[in-house]
Amino acid sequence: MTGQKPAMTMREIREQLGHYLPPPSQALTVHEAAARIRRTAERAAADVADNAYWSSSWANGITNALGGAAGDLAALFTPELAVQLADWLDERASANVRCGEPIPGLAAAISEAVQP
Repeated sequence: MTGQKPAMTMREIREQLGHYLPPPSQALTVHEAAARIRRTAERAAADVADNAYWSSSWANGITNALGGAAGDLAALFTPELAVQLADWLDERASANVRCGEPIPGLAAAISEAVQP
């Protein structure tokens, strides 16, 4: 249909209904962070696969693009490692909901750092 608004994101829904809804659980926040990391890592991996610039390696491409210590640090965090981190975050969120295990401080810090 023309003229139809795109579907709202969960964040937009929470913002509009914020005073009616309780805040999201810490497990949900960690899960949302994992999803964001995973989406970004998958896009980066696709760029690496489709662009000749990356033919040398992820580390060389990032180091050359950014340079210095920032480039060296970013080069360590490959798309594959990002997916593994997202998997770990999802495991921690699931263990919290299913078994009552506390969310590790590192998982909470990561989820807070990657929220838009």
